[in-house]
Amino acid sequence: MFVLINTQLSSAQQTIAIDETVFVHTNATTLVSGETLLYKIYCLKSSDKTPSNISKVAYVELVDDSKKSVFKTKISLENAVGQGDYFIPTTLKTGSYKLIGYTNWMLNKPFSELFQLNINIVNPYKVDEKTSALNILANGSNTSSENSANENITFKLNKKIFTNREFVDLKIQSLNNSFRDGTYSLSVRKLDNIPTQNQISAVKFSSAVSYPIVIDLQKQDQKIILPELRGEIISGKITAKNNSDKIENLSIGLSIPGKSFAFEVVKTDRDGNFIFNVSKTFFTSNIIIQIIDEKANNYDVVINNVPEIDYSQISFEKDSKLSYTFKESLLERSISSQIENAYYHKKVDNIEKAPTSDAFYYPLAKEYILDDYTRFKTLKETITEVVVEVYSKQKDDKIYLHVNDPSIFPQLPESALVLVDGLYLENQNDLLTYNMKNVYKIELIVGRYYVGAKSFNGLISFTTFDKDFKSTQTGSFIAKPTILRPQPKKIYNKVKYENTADNERIPDFRNQLFWNPDVQLNQDSETSFYTSDLSGTFEIRLEGFTKSGIPVSIKENIEIQNTSAN
Repeated sequence: MFVLINTQLSSAQQTIAIDETVFVHTNATTLVSGETLLYKIYCLKSSDKTPSNISKVAYVELVDDSKKSVFKTKISLENAVGQGDYFIPTTLKTGSYKLIGYTNWMLNKPFSELFQLNINIVNPYKVDEKTSALNILANGSNTSSENSANENITFKLNKKIFTNREFVDLKIQSLNNSFRDGTYSLSVRKLDNIPTQNQISAVKFSSAVSYPIVIDLQKQDQKIILPELRGEIISGKITAKNNSDKIENLSIGLSIPGKSFAFEVVKTDRDGNFIFNVSKTFFTSNIIIQIIDEKANNYDVVINNVPEIDYSQISFEKDSKLSYTFKESLLERSISSQIENAYYHKKVDNIEKAPTSDAFYYPLAKEYILDDYTRFKTLKETITEVVVEVYSKQKDDKIYLHVNDPSIFPQLPESALVLVDGLYLENQNDLLTYNMKNVYKIELIVGRYYVGAKSFNGLISFTTFDKDFKSTQTGSFIAKPTILRPQPKKIYNKVKYENTADNERIPDFRNQLFWNPDVQLNQDSETSFYTSDLSGTFEIRLEGFTKSGIPVSIKENIEIQNTSAN
């Protein structure tokens, strides 16, 4: 694969300018065990903060004070933005953490260029012998000196003081049309006297001077980490067990089986390396990579590890002792999170359904829906009585399926491309004993069929009812790597009390009243919400960027009074 991005050529040198950065907006910087860290990631050009369309994948990691990553998520970027969340488990100790945001392309820059945000986590259930739940809070602050107003965008509220479970009619007004053409994230969260780390606003982030970094490709020791330009990159290498076997120009197949499946074929280079670019987002963890060759058993296939970050450069502030002033607030936060988690099933967020995409061979295939015919239990009976274009041949101890092409005589010796729920089968022995009553349909294509640079003598695709077919085929030529999958996009729950009887008997202890990571002012984005049973001061905060790179940071407070106290 050849990648050319922002390339400047001269007779003396060849360089690449890396003009990419990320900004992460979180709902909080201090969290108690049982709460959820919510975030939106913006992929931008370093130079002018306009959307960067180079990377299609971003990463967010949480690193503890021992400089180890405690969680890592992969985020698919759509129009240069993505979103995710992380539930803070009780296994994490109280301490200082760093939230790191980056793309693979940014890993060619110094570590200091990655997005970094200080995060405090308080675990009331697990106190480290060196750090108490109060020590870590000493370094925080509840005040922010930065200006978070914007004259072009304003909040319009129906009032400033509300009661419990009351509707808050929030509208975001833009006085400048150019600000409507942007993307923003909105958080409404309770403030308390627990010290927090200052949230990095979009305005403050943009004010820091940042320039593209130029890399000289002609340096012998310069190793370039490729950007995920089209989607996820999955790469690896094959080696021959016998030095006489070639490793160049061999076909490697990638299967991502499921309801919407992927199958791709690439060729190895002269050193046996291969690279897949998965352009669509697939959330399944079931990935199979295998060598497609009659002598596949003569090779080993290994999947490359993802680029690692040296976190030794991270610095954490030392903890200092603090009085028990905040003990009551910590107790309230802990109780609130426990109550909310106890009733989580009543307020669960929805996973946004991934759109079902047609198979890569659509609409060329002829389709046999087996319920439309007399059902047979075995493959042999099914291809004899129903899918009559298909026939089988045995070679050594393996069975191969073929598609009869009436325009050719004699038939070509190569077998067909055979998929089951998108999983490539090098031979079809598994299908001989598989109950065909589990198969919903069989699709086939007659004639020469190409996937990448590899040709097959036709295509046969089996789709099961449950999409759960498992192959027993194993060997050094098959790899089933554990690869971090993109986090599914969520539609965050919005509690409603349009009818006073709604959820009347369910307690509502939400500190986080509202989170919308996809606010777009040129559309009717949801921005109104209901208050909870908690009283106090709540902060409404909007962060984001216009398409022309102008940062937006606005915040405003509202008060919620406890009705039971009246």
